[in-house]
Amino acid sequence: MLLAVVVAFAFMASSADAAPKKKCSKEGKKHERSYMDGSGGAGFFEHMIKRLSLDEKQSAAAAKIKFAYKKAVIRQEADIKVAGVELQELLGAGTVDLKKAERKIKGIYDKKGKLKLYRITAMEKFKALLTPKQKKTLKACKLKGSMHGKGMKMMPGVK
Repeated sequence: MLLAVVVAFAFMASSADAAPKKKCSKEGKKHERSYMDGSGGAGFFEHMIKRLSLDEKQSAAAAKIKFAYKKAVIRQEADIKVAGVELQELLGAGTVDLKKAERKIKGIYDKKGKLKLYRITAMEKFKALLTPKQKKTLKACKLKGSMHGKGMKMMPGVK
C-alpha cells in the first residue's frame, strides 16, 4: 500500500503540468504558461513591456529582469526534470528504497516551491519599476483576465 502511494506521488511529481493559456489584452492574444519552449515563461514580461509603454530606463531594467528570469527558470526546471528522472530510477529498482524515494519526492516539491517563489520575486522586481499609472494598467489587465476565469491568477504575485 505504501509503495502505491509513493508511486502515485512519483508520477505526480515527475509529470509535466498542464499549460493553461491566459489572455491579457484587448487583442485577445494568448500567452502560454508552458516553459517547455525555452522561453522560461518570459512571454508575460515581453507582453507587459509593450503594453505598459515603459520608458527607455524602465525597458532596460525590465529586460535585465526578464533575461535573468528566463535563465533561472530554465535551470530550475531542468533540475526538477533531472530529479524526476532520478526518482524514476529509484522506482525502477527491484526493491524500492522508500526512504530514498520519499527524500527525492520531497526534494522535487521543494524545488517546485522555490521556483514559484522565484516567479513571485521576479514579478515584484518588475512591479517596482512601474509608475503608479503603469501599476494601475497592470492591475486592470489582471482584472480583465480574471473576469474570463483565467488571466494573471497563473502569474503569482500580481496584485
